[in-house]
Amino acid sequence: MDTWHELIDLNRFEALMRAVALVLPAVGALLGLGVGLVRKALRPALVRGVAFGLLGPIIYGLWRFFAWMVRYDPVTGYCGLHRVSVLLLNVVIFALVGIGLGVLYGRLLRPASTQ
Repeated sequence: MDTWHELIDLNRFEALMRAVALVLPAVGALLGLGVGLVRKALRPALVRGVAFGLLGPIIYGLWRFFAWMVRYDPVTGYCGLHRVSVLLLNVVIFALVGIGLGVLYGRLLRPASTQ
Protein backbone atom coordinates (compact mmCIF):
# COMPACT_ATOMS: atom_id res chain seq x y z
CA MET A 1 0.00 0.00 0.00
CA ASP A 2 1.18 3.52 -0.78
CA THR A 3 2.33 5.78 2.01
CA TRP A 4 0.37 8.91 2.81
CA HIS A 5 1.83 12.23 1.81
CA GLU A 6 0.78 15.86 1.69
CA LEU A 7 -1.20 17.05 -1.30
CA ILE A 8 0.87 20.24 -1.49
CA ASP A 9 4.56 20.21 -0.62
CA LEU A 10 5.41 23.33 1.41
CA ASN A 11 8.86 23.62 -0.15
CA ARG A 12 7.42 23.70 -3.66
CA PHE A 13 4.74 26.16 -2.63
CA GLU A 14 7.39 28.39 -1.05
CA ALA A 15 9.42 28.28 -4.28
CA LEU A 16 6.30 29.11 -6.30
CA MET A 17 5.48 32.07 -4.05
CA ARG A 18 9.06 33.34 -4.28
CA ALA A 19 8.98 33.06 -8.08
CA VAL A 20 5.69 34.95 -8.26
CA ALA A 21 7.12 37.67 -6.00
CA LEU A 22 10.15 38.05 -8.27
CA VAL A 23 8.44 37.78 -11.66
CA LEU A 24 5.16 39.64 -11.13
CA PRO A 25 6.67 43.16 -10.84
CA ALA A 26 8.45 42.74 -14.17
CA VAL A 27 5.32 41.30 -15.81
CA GLY A 28 3.22 44.17 -14.46
CA ALA A 29 5.69 46.77 -15.70
CA LEU A 30 5.85 45.15 -19.15
CA LEU A 31 2.06 44.93 -19.39
CA GLY A 32 1.73 48.55 -18.31
CA LEU A 33 4.36 49.60 -20.83
CA GLY A 34 2.60 47.70 -23.61
CA VAL A 35 -0.82 49.07 -22.78
CA GLY A 36 0.62 52.56 -22.39
CA LEU A 37 2.26 52.45 -25.81
CA VAL A 38 -0.95 51.21 -27.44
CA ARG A 39 -3.17 53.80 -25.75
CA LYS A 40 -0.63 56.62 -26.09
CA ALA A 41 -0.82 57.22 -22.33
CA LEU A 42 2.39 55.73 -21.01
CA ARG A 43 2.59 57.08 -17.47
CA PRO A 44 -0.87 56.04 -16.13
CA ALA A 45 -0.62 52.60 -17.72
CA LEU A 46 2.88 52.05 -16.41
CA VAL A 47 1.82 53.08 -12.89
CA ARG A 48 -1.10 50.66 -13.06
CA GLY A 49 1.14 47.87 -14.35
CA VAL A 50 3.70 48.39 -11.59
CA ALA A 51 0.88 48.55 -9.00
CA PHE A 52 -0.37 45.20 -10.28
CA GLY A 53 3.15 43.78 -10.22
CA LEU A 54 3.74 44.84 -6.62
CA LEU A 55 0.99 42.46 -5.52
CA GLY A 56 3.54 39.64 -5.92
CA PRO A 57 5.93 40.85 -3.20
CA ILE A 58 3.00 41.85 -0.97
CA ILE A 59 1.47 38.38 -1.22
CA TYR A 60 4.85 36.76 -0.58
CA GLY A 61 5.40 38.95 2.48
CA LEU A 62 2.00 38.02 3.86
CA TRP A 63 2.70 34.35 3.20
CA ARG A 64 6.02 34.53 5.07
CA PHE A 65 4.32 36.34 7.97
CA PHE A 66 1.58 33.71 8.13
CA ALA A 67 4.09 30.83 7.97
CA TRP A 68 6.12 32.40 10.79
CA MET A 69 3.05 32.97 12.96
CA VAL A 70 1.73 29.39 12.68
CA ARG A 71 5.13 27.69 12.91
CA TYR A 72 5.94 24.84 15.26
CA ASP A 73 9.10 25.11 17.35
CA PRO A 74 9.97 21.78 18.97
CA VAL A 75 12.55 23.39 21.29
CA THR A 76 10.12 25.77 22.98
CA GLY A 77 6.93 23.85 22.23
CA TYR A 78 5.41 26.91 20.51
CA CYS A 79 2.68 26.06 18.02
CA GLY A 80 0.93 29.02 16.46
CA LEU A 81 -1.96 26.93 15.17
CA HIS A 82 -3.00 26.24 18.77
CA ARG A 83 -3.43 29.90 19.74
CA VAL A 84 -6.55 31.96 19.18
CA SER A 85 -4.46 35.14 19.46
CA VAL A 86 -2.46 34.09 16.38
CA LEU A 87 -5.66 33.52 14.43
CA LEU A 88 -7.08 36.89 15.45
CA LEU A 89 -3.83 38.71 14.67
CA ASN A 90 -3.70 37.10 11.22
CA VAL A 91 -7.31 38.07 10.54
CA VAL A 92 -6.72 41.67 11.60
CA ILE A 93 -3.49 42.08 9.63
CA PHE A 94 -4.84 40.46 6.47
CA ALA A 95 -8.03 42.53 6.70
CA LEU A 96 -6.10 45.78 7.19
CA VAL A 97 -3.78 45.00 4.28
CA GLY A 98 -6.79 44.11 2.11
CA ILE A 99 -8.63 47.32 3.03
CA GLY A 100 -5.51 49.39 2.47
CA LEU A 101 -4.85 47.83 -0.92
CA GLY A 102 -8.49 48.19 -1.87
CA VAL A 103 -8.47 51.90 -1.09
CA LEU A 104 -5.09 52.46 -2.74
CA TYR A 105 -5.86 50.49 -5.88
CA GLY A 106 -9.37 51.91 -6.05
CA ARG A 107 -7.92 55.40 -6.26
CA LEU A 108 -5.04 54.40 -8.48
CA LEU A 109 -7.06 52.40 -10.98
CA ARG A 110 -10.05 54.74 -11.18
CA PRO A 111 -10.80 55.76 -14.77
CA ALA A 112 -9.29 59.13 -15.71
CA SER A 113 -12.74 60.78 -16.24
CA THR A 114 -13.71 60.34 -12.55
CA GLN A 115 -10.44 61.49 -11.00
